Formats: sequence, structure tokens, C-alpha cells
Amino acid sequence: MDKAKNKPKKPTKKFIVTDVESLQEEFYRTYDPDYWLYRISLFSNAHTRFEKVGQFLTEDLAEVSNEDFKRMLRTEMHFLYFQMVEALFEIIFAIAHHDNRNLWVALTFSNDKDTAFYSNAYSEIKDLALGEMKSFLYRNIVTVIQGKKAEIPLLRWLFYFIYPSKMSDDEWTKNLKNIERMLQTFAQDFSERGEYNAYKHSLRFYNSDFALAIGAIGMKQVKVNYTLGKSKDSIIFLEEHDKNNPKAQIDGRRRIARTIKPFDFERDTRCCLIIHSLIKNIIYTRKYSLLKGFQGRDFQFSTYLDIKLPEMLLPKTGVTRSSFTV
Repeated sequence: MDKAKNKPKKPTKKFIVTDVESLQEEFYRTYDPDYWLYRISLFSNAHTRFEKVGQFLTEDLAEVSNEDFKRMLRTEMHFLYFQMVEALFEIIFAIAHHDNRNLWVALTFSNDKDTAFYSNAYSEIKDLALGEMKSFLYRNIVTVIQGKKAEIPLLRWLFYFIYPSKMSDDEWTKNLKNIERMLQTFAQDFSERGEYNAYKHSLRFYNSDFALAIGAIGMKQVKVNYTLGKSKDSIIFLEEHDKNNPKAQIDGRRRIARTIKPFDFERDTRCCLIIHSLIKNIIYTRKYSLLKGFQGRDFQFSTYLDIKLPEMLLPKTGVTRSSFTV
């Protein structure tokens, strides 16, 4: 990873925090990771059980298209996935660069370039997507676990802090490797977030069925279609064509592309549930280790020893993106 690229400029704005410990306690005591879970449940259950609950969800509407309503629910889950990916990495980078006590402040000012808490998160996410942050995630941290000093990777410290565990060294290796693979997949998805920007800014997209196939004529003049991908959902939006290529200009003008991004509702749901568990690990292992009244109480954190990768993260759509100039 190019550390110079991600290094923020010297801060010109400084803060005085009179009681950092109190802020830390308030944040870990009151932050609710299950807020994400409730949103996942809302979209998933409303869609799956629409035949039972649809009349209550739409009773105040004069004209209703049930299929359009269900399509909206699937679309909201897709963009919830992007929102959760962004939240996960913002928390990861805030803790990694500013420790536990400053998490609330670091998250609050992560977009302010004039502070020491500025995070070039998008650049770091892209580095992770390209596999350029492995050394960063596995750098050693000396900490105390179960009364003993131990060198543990940053990746473990992020998601499990110093909370005690009975996992063996081999189990920890497998568990962290699976987390790393999932993080890289999430980062790769987020690095191609044109549809997420279209969603956030003016809702400038539409959702439609998607199918892509190629045709061939055999020896007996029989047409054969080869399906490359299909989905009942895809986000269609406009964007700058080949925007990272300075040579993609014609007479000094840029071209516009019509981009189609198919998505898989079930896959989005699975990914959102995994991210919820990762965020909950980050918050709760600290809550149950640092706060008085919670220390020593049981908390069942999530592990990823038996998760099936890459199957869990593969979309059923086949084609993941197609783009044509307009």
C-alpha cells in the first residue's frame, strides 16, 4: 500500500475533549449494531412474506403495483449493502488509526480534511480491493489477553479485541483468513459503486430485468442461445465512460455510458448479515472488555470457520456489469 497516498495533510483544526473516557463509555454502551439487523429484517421479511403483509404496507396507497413494491424492497437491500460496507470500513479505519477511545470522534470528523481524524477511506478501500493492504491487516499488535501479553494481528484485534477465546492457533488462522477474503470482496464491490452514487444523489437510476446472451447458428441452421447472465433486478444508470482513462476523449469531450449492474437479492441479504456480525464483533468485544458492569459477562461473538467461501459471496447473476456508450 502506498502510505504517502493515504497520508492526510497536517491538520489545522484541533479539538479539546475534556473526558475521552466518558465519550468512549457512552459510545460503546449505546451504539446499537442491531439497528442494521432490523433494517435487514424489515426488507427481507416484507419481501418474503409480502402476500401476508403487503395489504398492511400499502393500505394508504391509492394505486399499488405489488411487483414494483417488492422490487423497491430488493433495491433497498442492495443499497443497504453498500451503506453497510461503507460503515464497516469507516469503523475499521477509525479504530486502526486512532484506537478505541477516539472511535466516536474519529467517525464524526472522518470527512474533515482539516483534522487529524480525516480518513481517505475510499482510497484505502480500493487498496484493500486490489490486495495491497494484507501487510497492514496482519501487522502485529502487542496486547494483553487472559492476563498474558501476546502478539496478535491487527485483523484479530479489530474484530475480537482482547476478548477471551478458546480457539486454537490453526482455527484463528483460518478464521482471520476467511475474514480477510470477505473484506476484500466487500471492498471490490464498493470500489465499483456507480449505482450507489446514483441512488444517493437524486435517485437517478431505474431497476429493470436483465438478460444477456449470445446467439449462434449450428450446422443445421438451428439458432442456439448461450446465456451469459440474467437477473430479475439490475440498476441502470448513466456515468462518464472510461473516466479513469485520459485518452478516452474525442475532441476534448468525454463520452457518456449507459451502465447496467445486475444484482442478487439473496446474495445482498447474506452479505448484509455478515457485515452486521462483523460490526457487532467490533463493538461488543470492546463493550464487554472495557465497560464496568459488562466485564466478565458472556457475549457470543461470531466466528467464520465454517463459512463456505467463495460460494456465500457469489451472485447468481453471471454478468456483474455491462456498459455501452450513448
